Amino acid sequence: MLVLRDMLPDDLRFVARWMAEPHVARWYLAGSSVEEEVDDLRQSVAGIQRVHALLVVEDGTPVGWCQWYDCDVDPAWAADMGAEPGDVGVDYAIGEPDFVGRGLGTALVGTLVRRVRDERPDVAFVSDPDARNLASRRVLEKNGFQLVKIAALASEPSDDPMAVYRLPAGTTL
Repeated sequence: MLVLRDMLPDDLRFVARWMAEPHVARWYLAGSSVEEEVDDLRQSVAGIQRVHALLVVEDGTPVGWCQWYDCDVDPAWAADMGAEPGDVGVDYAIGEPDFVGRGLGTALVGTLVRRVRDERPDVAFVSDPDARNLASRRVLEKNGFQLVKIAALASEPSDDPMAVYRLPAGTTL
């Protein structure tokens, strides 16, 4: 059973290890480093940033992480994304290599959307995986997200094109 729970400081050791995995590093570390990404999460876990960091647990085993945030936390990124007021951004990863390719990413995003909508029933979502990350794009599409555009975003640390997706408010999973 897939569970999302609030990330704790001790959970950052899992994320640091997962960030070093080739299947994660390829997408998460473009223009960044493990240390920078883990420090961002550390600030979220400590309540310094307005980002809700969650650990993904499958049958008691930590397998990945995700986060959600109001898009207005980064106005430049929100503008690049075409986010509307009140939209929520989401990021996610299955870090444990043995759990990749088993449908957990799709379940993770669906669970995350439902969890956020328990608090905010009429919220819309946006996400921007690297355009070459076909697995992540399929995860979003399986959860009803619609492709808005493919473009390099000035607010991203990389010049690589991103696939901007949106799940409109009221879309049921």
